[in-house]
Amino acid sequence: MGRIFTIACLLLFNFVTAKAQILDNRHNPEIDFNLNPTHNNSIHPDHNSTINPKLNWNINPLKNGLINPEKVPGINPKTNAAVNPLENEEMSPMFSLSLSPKNDHWHGMYVFDTNSNLVGYLSKYSQELMFQFDKDAKWNYFYVRTAKGTYNQFNLSGDWTGSFLCFDSMIGYNIFDKNCSWTGMYIK
Repeated sequence: MGRIFTIACLLLFNFVTAKAQILDNRHNPEIDFNLNPTHNNSIHPDHNSTINPKLNWNINPLKNGLINPEKVPGINPKTNAAVNPLENEEMSPMFSLSLSPKNDHWHGMYVFDTNSNLVGYLSKYSQELMFQFDKDAKWNYFYVRTAKGTYNQFNLSGDWTGSFLCFDSMIGYNIFDKNCSWTGMYIK
């Protein structure tokens, strides 16, 4: 019995200390310039008004009350437990280990900064809920989908940060701050 416990502890320790995923070339904006907003104007919010919330109020939570979690209780985890991984263990990445980028069988997206450096990971739990991890695979945010297909960002206290994701018109997302300015960060 002691041997089984020791082996189980070693396996768990190995999982917890494992490195996060290696960047998949199919998601690498330094290899495929179609994925890089610096090289592809159709996914760059400053060059495509349809994906820029400052110019397209349909995707702007400050102008469109239907996608603002302070006005719509259904997309606010503080008022809707069905979208709150802090209250529902089943959807929490702390209990659903397959959501963690440390998992060998993880499937998700990668978060890049303005210079196309890998800064984190994004795991999709469902169409309504996604999780963001930092470069060390530590869970730091979650996103709840809105009626317009954008995703509002919440911290691990369930508070809306004011930041949000907008689809980039191809295969990823751009991250905007609470002033609807593009942070330069994007997800592929």
